[in-house]
Amino acid sequence: MSDFKGTPGPWFTSQPHGTIYIEARLRGSTLQEVAACGPTETPDQREANAKLIAMSPQLLLALVDAVTIFRGLVDGVPSLRQRVEAYDNLIAKATE
Repeated sequence: MSDFKGTPGPWFTSQPHGTIYIEARLRGSTLQEVAACGPTETPDQREANAKLIAMSPQLLLALVDAVTIFRGLVDGVPSLRQRVEAYDNLIAKATE
């Protein structure tokens, strides 16, 4: 896996007005905007999008951890090999 080049997590959401911002704290107090979720079809859709984006760093780490565990099981469970390869490809796409 390549090292993640994006803003380090954790990320969190804030909603000062209608737009939901995904942000991170850098070096203690510096606020970094990572993304923004503006108007969508429904407020619930906007909130769901923001939550998924905000959890991205933790989800990436969880996937990397799971792939590490699964890789050790591939010899005993051959059908797992294709999934590990697919997950490795997803990780590569997210970190290139």
